[in-house]
Amino acid sequence: MSSDMLARRILMLLATSSIGFLALMTVFIFREGAPFIARIGLFGFLSADWHPTAGVYGIALMIVGSAVVTLGALLLGVPLGLACAIVLAEMARPRVRALLKPAIEVLAGIPSVVYGFMGIVVLLPWIRVHLGGAGASALAGAVILGIMVLPTIIGISVDILCAVPRAYREGALALGATEWQTIVRVVLPAARSGLVAAVILGMGRAVGETMAVIMVTGNSVQMPRSPLDSVRTLTANIALEMGYAAGEHRAALFATGVVLFLIIMALNTAASLARGRKRARSPRRAMLERFAAFRAARKAATRGPDVPSSGARPRKVPPRTVQAAARVLLWSMMAATLLVLLVIVGFVLERGIPHLSWTFLSTAPSDSGRGGGIFPMFVGTLAVTSLAVLLATPLGLGTAIFLTEYTREGRLTRVLRFGAECLAGVPSILFGLFGFVFFVITLGLGWSILAAGLTLAFMILPTVIRTSEEAIKAVPRVHREVSLSLGASKWQTIVRVVLPSAIPGILTGVILGVGRSISETAAVIFTAGSSLPRAVPTSLFDGTRTLSVHFYQLAREAISAENAYATAALLVLSILAINVAAYALMDRFMRRYR
Repeated sequence: MSSDMLARRILMLLATSSIGFLALMTVFIFREGAPFIARIGLFGFLSADWHPTAGVYGIALMIVGSAVVTLGALLLGVPLGLACAIVLAEMARPRVRALLKPAIEVLAGIPSVVYGFMGIVVLLPWIRVHLGGAGASALAGAVILGIMVLPTIIGISVDILCAVPRAYREGALALGATEWQTIVRVVLPAARSGLVAAVILGMGRAVGETMAVIMVTGNSVQMPRSPLDSVRTLTANIALEMGYAAGEHRAALFATGVVLFLIIMALNTAASLARGRKRARSPRRAMLERFAAFRAARKAATRGPDVPSSGARPRKVPPRTVQAAARVLLWSMMAATLLVLLVIVGFVLERGIPHLSWTFLSTAPSDSGRGGGIFPMFVGTLAVTSLAVLLATPLGLGTAIFLTEYTREGRLTRVLRFGAECLAGVPSILFGLFGFVFFVITLGLGWSILAAGLTLAFMILPTVIRTSEEAIKAVPRVHREVSLSLGASKWQTIVRVVLPSAIPGILTGVILGVGRSISETAAVIFTAGSSLPRAVPTSLFDGTRTLSVHFYQLAREAISAENAYATAALLVLSILAINVAAYALMDRFMRRYR
C-alpha cells in the first residue's frame, strides 16, 4: 500500500471523528433521557409542574423561561449586531475594520462567568434601584445574553456581507443610488439568507448558555408575568440540580437535555439550510438576483425628494440626509458595543489587578477560598487545557487535510462539515452531561483531569478544524503544482510544502482552542469536579477545580470579593493575550499570501 493511500485512509478515519462523536453523544444522551419521556409521556413531561421531591417533572416553565430570555437577548443583540456588521463591512475603512473587528470578537473569548459576575455587581443593583424588584430577573438574563450573542452575529454577518459581489454595489452607485440606499435595497436583500443564519446561530448561543444565566436570572420555577420576574432556563435547571439528583430525578434532567439537544439541532439545521441555500444558487437564480438588485438600485436612485403641491404633502427627507443620519446612528451603535467591551474589560482589570500578587499565584487556597491563592487551580487548568489541545489538534488537523486535499466538494464533505458545525453549536452543558455519563461513569474515569480533557477536546475540535481548513486552503495552488512536478508524492507535498506554509493559521486555531478550554465552566464541573483542592493534582485521574470554576464559586456564593476580582482579572488577561497572539499569527499568515 502506497504512502498516499495509507495517509488517505488514516485521515478519513480522523475526519469521521466529529460525526462519530456527535452520534455517540446523541446515543448516550437519548439512552439516559428518552426512556423517561416514554414512561411519563411527552405531554406529561411538557406540563407546568416541576416538583422533584413529589415525583412531578414538567419542564414547560423552563421552556418558557428559556424562550423569554432568548427573545429578549435577540431584541438587543440583533439590531446592535447587524448595525456593527454593516459598519464593518460597508462603511469602515480597511484599517479601521482590521482594528475594530478583532476588538469586538474579544467579547466571544471572555468567559461566560465573567459576564455573569458583571451582571451581579453592576446590572442587578442598577435594576433594583431604577426598576424595582429583586434585580435577578429575565431582563437581566436578556441583557447579559444580548451582549454575549453579539460576536456570533457580528462575525458571521460581516463575512456574509463581504461575500456579496462587488458588482452589485458598483452597479447601484453607478445608477445614482446613495451608499445607504445601496446597502438597504441591494446588499442586505442579497445577503438575507446568510443574515438569517447568523441570527439563528445567535439564538442557539443564547438558548445554550448556562453559567451566566444561572448567576443573573434568579432561577425560580415560575411563569414570568413581567421582565423583572425571576425565571429558570432549561440549561440552568440541569446545572443546578444534577449535582444531587438520583434515580427518576436524574433521568428527568437527562430528558431535559434531550429536549435541549433537539432544539439546538433544529436551530443548527435551519442555519445550515439558510447558508446552503445561498451557496447553492444556480446560474439562473444568480442572474435573477442580479436583475432584482439592478431594479432595486434603479428605483432607489431615481426616487428623489417630492415637490410639494399646494402644501398637501410634506417634502420627503433628501436621500443624502437619510444617509447621514443612518451613518450617525450605525456608528453610535458600534461605539456603544465597543463601550460595553471596554467597560467589562476595564472594570474587571481595574478591580482585580491590584489583588494579583506572587503569593496569590503561588499558594493554595484556604478557608474555603477566602484566603490563600489559586496555584492548584492554575495547575489543574493547565493540565486540562493541555490534554484537550493535545487530543484535538491531530484530530482537527487530520480532518482539515482530508477535506481540503483528499476529497472534492460533494456529499461526504457536506456531511463532515455539517457534523463539525453541529458539534460547534452544541451547548457546553450537553458536553458536560455526555462527559459525565460516558467518561466519568461508563468508562469509570471518575471526576478527573482525563475526563475533563477528553470532553473539552471534542468541544474545541470544530474550532481547530475550521481554522486549519481555511489556512490550508489559503496556500497557493502553485506551491502544490511545483512540488508535484518535481516528483514529490501528494503526501510529501502536504507534509513538506503545504503544512509548513499553513502553520500560522493552524496555530491560530490551536490558540483559540486554548482560550475556549480556559474559559469553559459548565462542562468542567460535570467532568473534573468542583471541590476546592488543597494540593496540586499529580495524576490524570485526580479531580481538580479549574480557574473558571473557582471564580464561579467565589462570585456566586460571595465567598471573597477580592479573590473573585483577582481570578477574573487573571482569566481576562489570559484571554486577551490568547486573542492577541491568535490575531498576530493570522495577520502574519495573511500578509504572506496577500
